[in-house]
Amino acid sequence: MIRSQAFKDILRKENVVLWCLLAFQAGFINAGGFLACHRFVSHVTGYGSQIGLGFTSEGIWLSLEMMLAPLSFIAGASFSAFWIDRPYYQNRSPKVGTCLIIQSILLIFVFGFGELGFFGEFGEPLVLQRDFILLFSLCFICGMQNAAFACLTNGQIRTTHMTGLSTDLGMNLVRIPFLNVDEREKTYQKRLNWLRVATFLSFMLGSAISAVAFTALGYHGFLVPALTSLIVLFKSYRIMDLHEKEAVSASS
Repeated sequence: MIRSQAFKDILRKENVVLWCLLAFQAGFINAGGFLACHRFVSHVTGYGSQIGLGFTSEGIWLSLEMMLAPLSFIAGASFSAFWIDRPYYQNRSPKVGTCLIIQSILLIFVFGFGELGFFGEFGEPLVLQRDFILLFSLCFICGMQNAAFACLTNGQIRTTHMTGLSTDLGMNLVRIPFLNVDEREKTYQKRLNWLRVATFLSFMLGSAISAVAFTALGYHGFLVPALTSLIVLFKSYRIMDLHEKEAVSASS
């Protein structure tokens, strides 16, 4: 349980690097999903609008099928919670490594099945059943990624959604000068805002590089987030090891 506390200090330098890496990965997958199947795969809010509009403009069956996209995202989040949140509240060690390895494997499967033609031509319109399977798979993976560290940070870190982050950033720009708190708390809030800026920029950078990579590589582009999942795994264990050593040292 000591190791699982390593991510609570979200402003610690090692953790900030991890959040930026996760935001980069999220932006990469989101843009790659758009290029692959013409839908952003981490924007659940947009699906709500698409489903509603679809009932009048595109037909009830397409709308019902589109409902599976946010449900896939929710299923991915539940999957991460099963491996991380559930054992945490049972006073057992969260399976962070298991979750990240499975995420990497799923991305490799997307690449492999894509190259074998299971999803058809890269970038074809979202029409055939195989296109929807690709969309749902990527939504599931994004849900996994978003929930994995949301579980470990009490919901403070969500790297696939920039809407809430941007809202908090905007509110804090006004709040900070008028907060009736000491300078220490104001400094903390300012650091939180810089974290939000860094996360947002990392997401945009991932999206920009993704556009170039997927245009040139097609389904091979999914190997990049598969690799970053393993880098996140390695860095997460380094952070947990460091936290455990510090906790042992402080108690001795």
